[in-house]
Formats: sequence, C-alpha cells, structure tokens
Amino acid sequence: MARAESIYVVADIHGSEVCWRKFLNSAKFYGVDTIVVAGDLTGKALVPLVEGTDGRVQARIAGRLQTARTEAEIAELEARIRFNGFYPYRCDERSYAALDADPAHRDEVFTGVMAQTLQDWLALADERLHGTGIRAIVIPGNDDGWYVDDVLGESAEVVNSDGRVVQLPEFQLLGFGPSNRTPWHTTRELDEDEIERQLAGLEVQIDPDKPLVVATHVPPHGVTLDVAPKLRDDLSIVIEGGETVMVPVGSTAVRSFLERRQPVLSLHGHIHESRGAVRIGRTLAINPGSAYSTGALFGAIATLKGGKVLSHQLVTG
Repeated sequence: MARAESIYVVADIHGSEVCWRKFLNSAKFYGVDTIVVAGDLTGKALVPLVEGTDGRVQARIAGRLQTARTEAEIAELEARIRFNGFYPYRCDERSYAALDADPAHRDEVFTGVMAQTLQDWLALADERLHGTGIRAIVIPGNDDGWYVDDVLGESAEVVNSDGRVVQLPEFQLLGFGPSNRTPWHTTRELDEDEIERQLAGLEVQIDPDKPLVVATHVPPHGVTLDVAPKLRDDLSIVIEGGETVMVPVGSTAVRSFLERRQPVLSLHGHIHESRGAVRIGRTLAINPGSAYSTGALFGAIATLKGGKVLSHQLVTG
C-alpha cells in the first residue's frame, strides 16, 4: 500500500544564504520527506569591499557607502550583503579598478564568486542531509548560469532534476528549468515551441504507473501563478489610473503540457509576487512565491498518497 509522502517547495532564493540555511532545516522542521528548489539559486549582484591604503574597507550597498575598520565590522558588513542575496568580494583599489574597467573580467570574477558560494552551500547540504533519508532536489532557473549544473553535479546529497525525471519510491519528479522569453534576456530562456519540444522529449522517461510531479521554474500561462507588472520596452512599469497594470507572463507550452499530462502536482517559481495554488484540471499547481531579500523563506507543503494530493499549505519561514 502506498504511503503518504510530503514535499516542501521553495523557489527564487537568489543567493540568500539565510534562505538556503532555512531550506536545509525545513525537512526536519515541517516533517517532510522531500525538499525542492524550483529554480533560481544564484544572486544578482557582486558587491566589492575595497580595502584602502589606510586599512579601511568600503562597500556601496543600496546606493550608500558603508565603511568597516575592524575584522568584526567587515564580517558584519559581509553578512548584511549576503542577507540580501548579494555576493561580497574583498579586493584592493587596484583590483577594483580592473573590475570597473573590464566588463569581461568583472563577469569572470562574479561567476567565480557565485560558483564558490554555491559549492559552499552544497557542502553544507551534504553535511546536514547525509544519512537522514531526506531527498533534496533542485532545478536551475532562468537566472542561473550554465556553470551551476557542473557545481550541482559535485553534490552527494542534492539532485539536479533539470531535464530529467527523478524516480522516487512513491512518485516521480520531472524537472525543467528554462523559462520563456523575458525582457531581461537571462541565461536559460527558450521560445515556446522549444519548451514544448523539450518537455515532450522528457515524456519517454515517465513511468505511467507512478504518480507524476512536475517542477518547472516558469509557471503555466494565465492561471494566476504568473501575474507580474506589465513593462515597456525600456523596462519601466505601465501604470494606468494610478494602478500598476498586471499581466500573465508564464509559459503557454508549460500550461499545455500540464493540461495534457495532468500530473498530480506541479511546482513553479519565477514570478515572486504570484504566490498561490490553483487547479489545472486534476493538477494542483503551486507557486510558493519569494521574498528572499527580506530573509523570509516562502514555501509550500503538499502531501501525496495514492496519486492524490491529500493536503497543501503555503508557509513562511
């Protein structure tokens, strides 16, 4: 007889170390079997901490110049930077000038810092999860560089399910990280017909006799989980009658796939402000939302048994 399995899902933690640590603690805290990140692990900004000739370290955070003089003050400054999902980078004035002058060099340094941070995160996950029986599954999202796949492949406990179906005792999870096209031209973006083709290609891995859970970073189009501000070509927000105009921006290909396959559960992210759960036929679709920059970890718990969702709940940690 099938036993009940509980899944905890988050998305869009964007480099927030406090959110990653909360994620690793979530299985024990909520009593779940499987924990999932539905895309976008990495952050968006490198913050240089520039050491002057007088020994002071300065960093510009949110437009304000911050100064630290002692190692304790520097550590506190670095912690505040990480809290917001940014990456502190210690350098001298010469190295900072090189970053400022050479965009290619700056990108190389930024990628290296992100990769090392993710390696540190995964080392912590391997330590915390080893021997617990807890399954940790992640998919890179559209904002995650291609190097993320290589780093994830080094983990003993965290499984990258992007572009594959992971077989678990009571269900199977199909993962897919890319999004449809966005105004920001991020790393993992595809045209809708290519998303449709790649999702169809994954169907051969699906066991027809086992409940299917789908985790796509981008939510399905037009089902309230993908509502975001409408943007002009210059990325300014469209406002009409004093109100921000909101529009669906999810993937039509993902929606078609869910409508056709009807998995028991689908997990999404990408649109931080569209936290919620909705039915698409027999499928329960969830976007846990994101407030990573505040240190809050938005998540959702779903309990499955016998090919049905027994219960679900949006939670905040």
